[in-house]
Amino acid sequence: MLIRPHARADADAIADILAAGWKQAYSQFMPRGFLAPRIDPAYRRAEIAEWLDDEFEPDTEALFVAEDENGIAGFIHMAMGDKGDVGAAGHVSLLYVDPDSQRRGIGRALLAEGVRWLAGKSPGPLALSAYADNPHRFAYAALGGIEAKRVRHGIDGTDVESVIYLWPDPSVLSG
Repeated sequence: MLIRPHARADADAIADILAAGWKQAYSQFMPRGFLAPRIDPAYRRAEIAEWLDDEFEPDTEALFVAEDENGIAGFIHMAMGDKGDVGAAGHVSLLYVDPDSQRRGIGRALLAEGVRWLAGKSPGPLALSAYADNPHRFAYAALGGIEAKRVRHGIDGTDVESVIYLWPDPSVLSG
């Protein structure tokens, strides 16, 4: 497996993994109207293309992909700056592994690459926010993330809770 910076040609694969990840993790609790476009690969392809073409800021954010013999298997998006006011130097905004490629250490490898990037930009604590009802979020605690804060917010009239994890010393992830 190779972890590398994204290329623009990876956009469709990233979008497909994002749509599949949302479907897998959020279908049981996200409001249907909010969820529907986000699990649609065509919607996600347009969204990711626009983001990479018009909004991505390489000075303050990074996007890495995990590539194996079958293609792109996962990705991580990192950004400098705090998340949820927990004192982080940077945060993970997106971390998704294709459902067919999970439980092979890809997420951990992507986190390690993200930590290396952050250490070179702005060393310090790392934050990651996950929906409390996301059945996969417990992996973050298993990787040493400390539950720093819970935040409630509304999505299409539904009360949803997020958990913000903090790694005071993210080097524990660079294994």
